[in-house]
Amino acid sequence: MGSQRKKKEKKKDFVKPKLKVGKSKPKPTSHTELGFKAKAIDLPEQSITKAHTSRETFDHYVSLARHHSHTTRREALTYLQSHLPEDVDSSLFTSISPLILDPTPTVRAAVLSLVRAIPSSSLAPHVHLISLYIHAGMTHLAPEVRADSSKFMLLLLKAEESDIAMQLVTRSWEKSLHCFGSLLGWDLTTSPMSGSSTGPSAHTDSIKWNNVGNATSIDGIVNAAGHLEALSLFLRLGLSDNLTREMQAQSQLPVYHADTGKHLIPRNTTAPYARLGLFVEDKSGSLSTVWSTEDTSARYQLLKPMLSGMLSGLDSGRRRGGEIGRTCKHLIDFLEKAKLEAEKLQ
Repeated sequence: MGSQRKKKEKKKDFVKPKLKVGKSKPKPTSHTELGFKAKAIDLPEQSITKAHTSRETFDHYVSLARHHSHTTRREALTYLQSHLPEDVDSSLFTSISPLILDPTPTVRAAVLSLVRAIPSSSLAPHVHLISLYIHAGMTHLAPEVRADSSKFMLLLLKAEESDIAMQLVTRSWEKSLHCFGSLLGWDLTTSPMSGSSTGPSAHTDSIKWNNVGNATSIDGIVNAAGHLEALSLFLRLGLSDNLTREMQAQSQLPVYHADTGKHLIPRNTTAPYARLGLFVEDKSGSLSTVWSTEDTSARYQLLKPMLSGMLSGLDSGRRRGGEIGRTCKHLIDFLEKAKLEAEKLQ
């Protein structure tokens, strides 16, 4: 009995199944099932409301500001502007400052709108970083980037907190003047020739007016007006003594002791510690000493070698008339007045 049952089981493995009409062919024993079912995972704690207000999502969009796609960069900047926290840390400025040089106009416009939305108290500690990229934009090879650089400069100069504008004036006075000269196509390094006139018409033939450094720019006149507005405000902040009420109050602090003046930095010199060689920046000879630009007289001394070239460029722009001509005329009058006041103090 047992042997017959074993024989039947062995024979069963070699029996060919008969196919029947209307029925599917039986699957072989080595068949693999390829069908699958999709299932969704529900996470109730990840709601849309929490995602928009979480710090992790904000940091994620900060990182997207460096994305290779200009559309993603623009959308990330728009999100950051609408979800700015109360305390803005340095990671945001580190990510968005290089976008001042972005080749896409919409991205630069989004950066400008975002910086304008940041509170002045959070913007003030990072003015130096932003100014580095503004100066790079003012000397950029792309005309479009140069054209938008003065917009960022005006944004800082017109900030509600006066410390922001004064940081540009005191920390980067000479650098900004050279960048304005490059932006407007002026040669500010050429010294006046001996025997030549020193008025606004001097060097008019050698220093030509140039719209944003590129005569082929379509909107060159509009951009030149914006650059001149930024230059005018920058010079007025740097060469005017009565800037704001806060600065006047700081300069008129009372002296409570008769010997207090002996322990203060002397006011009759612009660089009292220059003899110690503490501020040597470039040993090649081009910029051997970093001037102190904390007071108006020191800033004028740095402007003085560039004054001839600047007046020549402004005089050439004055002859064009219109808005540019009016701005140049007002700026020439201001520089002439500042020159006379500086000569009286000497």
